[in-house]
Amino acid sequence: MKHLKIYTAIRLIQRQGSIRKAADLLAVSPSALNRSIQTFEDAVGFSIFERIPAGVRLTSAGELLLDVVERHLVEFGELQRQLGNLRDGHMGTLCVGIGDDISAGLPLLAMRDLETEMPGVSVNVSCGDVMRQLRQREIDLAIVTNPETDRSVEVLAAQNVRLAAFATPDWVGTGGQVGLWDLSPGRLVLPPEGTGSRTAISHAFRRHALEEGTVTSVVAAQLGQAIAHGPRTCIFPRTVFDGPGSPAALDPLELDIGSVQISVLRLSGVPLSRPSQCLLRSMESRLNAAT
Repeated sequence: MKHLKIYTAIRLIQRQGSIRKAADLLAVSPSALNRSIQTFEDAVGFSIFERIPAGVRLTSAGELLLDVVERHLVEFGELQRQLGNLRDGHMGTLCVGIGDDISAGLPLLAMRDLETEMPGVSVNVSCGDVMRQLRQREIDLAIVTNPETDRSVEVLAAQNVRLAAFATPDWVGTGGQVGLWDLSPGRLVLPPEGTGSRTAISHAFRRHALEEGTVTSVVAAQLGQAIAHGPRTCIFPRTVFDGPGSPAALDPLELDIGSVQISVLRLSGVPLSRPSQCLLRSMESRLNAAT
């Protein structure tokens, strides 16, 4: 396993920008770590790091090597996890990040499908900055709206879903056909800033030269609590109102606000575990049924 140690060291040095800092974290001397890197550089025939006054940085060849190193460590880590599951008789753990604007409804139904099909699997669900979590390998899958992607991530499934407006029973409309202009004077409950849904909703208001007005921003999982007091209307992806965690006693409003794309992503090059595959199948099926 010597190559795993040097791969781990190379990745750590790159992240720390310093052989000394990496050595401290690895509990070895900087001189010993530097000799190991030089020995590896001699073996592969090129320099990995350029020594600079502030520390070190990757050479062009080192950047190419790091991509291989990252994939190898991730794949070996997944192999170790699967072997551990076989040894211990468990099915493993799936870590999923869900966008704050869709943290209720459909994704939770997909979780239930996974629990039914693979009852031995543990599931860790996180919200917040899901794309950062994915790129830092803190989660296996990300479920988000209108993601900004690059070559570091792969879209496994995607489907457009409509934004839906609902009102509490005590909300008093203007009568007749309701428009966005009828919602602005009252309190609106919307997804948090920075989410794909909130951006799409803001664009819809601007298209009609309207202001959003007084807004309470909440994650989808807290929508039920946010509408519990006083007349108000809310706009979220339609899938939020289906299944567990969705608020009750809301009246739908016939509004064409637009849509958002719900996507399931993984980090490029990272193999899909069996639980990931199971959740992906359920998300694809439920997203298709939701349109």
